Amino acid sequence: MIFESQNSIDDALFVIRYMMNITFPLHLHHSFEYVEQICGSTEITISDQKYLLEPGDAVLIFPLQPHSYTTVAQGRIRICIFSPNFVTSFYKTTQNKLPENNKFQCFLPQTISLDNIFHKKALTYFICGEFDKGRKYIDASKKNENQILVKILLFSDKNFRSRCLLRDAAASIAYDYAYISKLFKRKVGISFRQYVNNLRIIESKRLLKDGTKSIEEVAECCGFSSLRTFDREFLKQVKTTPSNYQKQH
Repeated sequence: MIFESQNSIDDALFVIRYMMNITFPLHLHHSFEYVEQICGSTEITISDQKYLLEPGDAVLIFPLQPHSYTTVAQGRIRICIFSPNFVTSFYKTTQNKLPENNKFQCFLPQTISLDNIFHKKALTYFICGEFDKGRKYIDASKKNENQILVKILLFSDKNFRSRCLLRDAAASIAYDYAYISKLFKRKVGISFRQYVNNLRIIESKRLLKDGTKSIEEVAECCGFSSLRTFDREFLKQVKTTPSNYQKQH
């Protein structure tokens, strides 16, 4: 699972994107995310529940709800990601709740004027208002686990370039190490160590493409204890060596 910190810490976040197709792995963030199918079809998994979006269908994903996308038939979707600050009343009303079903129908104009914050708030409140019609909610008791997970993911996002151990993460949020270890593996599907290594390899690929650092410097910048460890992990994940990857890119 990927934690999108850029969609979590910006209190003024408001983004609209139009995409032809989308396939994206399991991720979460602290913003609302509206997804509308314009044409084609997309399968969206939200908190282990699968939804097939056809033209006219939409979903509203709540903050900290894990979700992923898979294109089923080529088409076009509209995505709007917005901070809870844009819909404070709705967010306060639903803060300790989660919808039983995230799918609904919401028909927005193909072209939308978003010249100022009032337009943006009007749009986001309209989306939430349409979603809330007859909506049933459940107690978000599992949300506490997601909040703990987000804290761990934030810790790894901040510290993966240096020493980054789960024991340190557990200590930083004052939770038992054994509990955190089991929670992370159950929620993310891999160990904390492997997740950190994934972050390191993603960053190393970016630095190798940049080409301003040697492979030894890249390994050190990304938190690997030795060049040998870096080579082994890079080969495991990317199926080629760092030197070959750098030459190819």
